Amino acid sequence: MINTNFRKLVLGRAVGNAGDSIYMIAMNWFILQLTNSALWIGIMNVAIVLPGVLLFLFGDSIDRHSKRRLLVAVEFSQLVIVVMLIGLVALHIKLPGIYVGLVFVAALFGSLAYPIQDALVPLLVEQDQLVQAQADMSIAYKGTDYVFNALSGFLISLCSVLGVLIMDAVTFVVTVVTFRRIKLAEPRQQHPREKASYLNQLLVGFKIISTDPLLRLLTFASVVMNFFFGGLNTYVVLFGRHFGGSIYYGILESMSAVGILLGMTVVYRQLKKLTVRQSYLIGNFGRALFMILTVVSYNQFWLFAIIYLLSFVFQGLTQVFETPMIQATVGSDQLGKVMTCFYTLVSVTLPLGSLAFSFLADRFDLRLFLLLFALFYAGIFLLFLASHAFKKVDELQLS
Repeated sequence: MINTNFRKLVLGRAVGNAGDSIYMIAMNWFILQLTNSALWIGIMNVAIVLPGVLLFLFGDSIDRHSKRRLLVAVEFSQLVIVVMLIGLVALHIKLPGIYVGLVFVAALFGSLAYPIQDALVPLLVEQDQLVQAQADMSIAYKGTDYVFNALSGFLISLCSVLGVLIMDAVTFVVTVVTFRRIKLAEPRQQHPREKASYLNQLLVGFKIISTDPLLRLLTFASVVMNFFFGGLNTYVVLFGRHFGGSIYYGILESMSAVGILLGMTVVYRQLKKLTVRQSYLIGNFGRALFMILTVVSYNQFWLFAIIYLLSFVFQGLTQVFETPMIQATVGSDQLGKVMTCFYTLVSVTLPLGSLAFSFLADRFDLRLFLLLFALFYAGIFLLFLASHAFKKVDELQLS
């Protein structure tokens, strides 16, 4: 870890993400038991995803206030909501709308933690350490998500939903205590006496993204990519059915998770001697190449699964560099606005992609979807290769 304060941030995030993973899955299972309704499961999942669309409303507040205190506040708020859920479950309250409402609020606070952390990291590390910091934070984000997503079903069967929620409350206590121990003298933000209108403040992040060529390119690529990933969430289930059943679906989900973690760790470290631009282009080229190869290996499961994994290895590599490029491009006094607007734009297209490709699933051959995804990856690679703004990315001195 880069320094003591950053180590506390990574530790707190890892424990907090474990808690997020546990209670989201636990509440989905609880709602299914309570209502025996697929509709309520859908409503619950909308409640989990929708808060990401609202993040731009909080960007100005992140820039104006202590990031460390805000981070403690959002984690403490999640703890309070989990305690309320424990009480409702223990009392056997059978009103699903109450649970969905509380999960929505908890998901909003959980979503806010990400842009707050992204705005805090540049205050904890030097600019040439941002990529390494993002690699470490990505492991804390993704690693605990994948591990505890896999363990949640076992924990629910072992401890019951109530027991899992109590365990979850403990993780949030640990997270709050860990974040409170971060020692940081944050710079006092200077604000003009005449405040701009509230609406203008909300739009500042969008304006910065739209006017900066590099931010515009990164955001466009992420927005469209999330649309396709929304479709992939639907199609990967169909891939499992094509190959023979749910066990194949589970293997493919595991392959994507393992691939991303390998890209963020092993491959990133192997390419450290290269520039950020070179590594990022390799990541884009690799995921396009291996996604194309999935089309030709479609009828041989294990060959398909290995190639599928390799495409996600390169996906993980690209994810290491995206946030640091934004952090190094935007001033610390505007970073909260930009990160919340970036997350808002990216969050919108994931459910849209799920809906669109769910509708098209019966009309699209599965290989056609893979080919479209591969062509999109290839187009993104060519966009970054030709971009004048991206050619200057190494001037940001991220390594």
